[in-house]
Amino acid sequence: MNFSKKEISISIELVFSILFIVFFMPYFYENRLISYDFNFITKKIIQIAIFSTIYFSLAYSLLEFIYKSKMIHDERDDLISSKSYRLAYILLDLGIVVVLGHLLSDSPFQTNGTIIFLIITLLLAVSLIKSLFQLYLYKTS
Repeated sequence: MNFSKKEISISIELVFSILFIVFFMPYFYENRLISYDFNFITKKIIQIAIFSTIYFSLAYSLLEFIYKSKMIHDERDDLISSKSYRLAYILLDLGIVVVLGHLLSDSPFQTNGTIIFLIITLLLAVSLIKSLFQLYLYKTS
């Protein structure tokens, strides 16, 4: 299969989301029923920022090294972006309603850890679905 530079760029985002799920989500899942302290959150944010910076720097540098041609931006790119971001915003809105419903319910899992875990899971799911939908639209159109 031949992938364009744009499709590989979307694949880089997909791989990052999967790596984030593998490396960082277990920490949030294991600690979802306890309250987080400030040091834990600070350390995790720093680790995530460093991981993201290194990953995207290496991935996009390698992409630019392999594909030296410029990406051509046309109306199809705008249409695909608008469709995928529209889907992502709809999913995000629905997810926010679910999280708010969870907060307003009399659930025994209303700890800070569960809420943080739900929000991170929601954001990851939306990001994965948006990128998969973008990749699907690039491959089918």
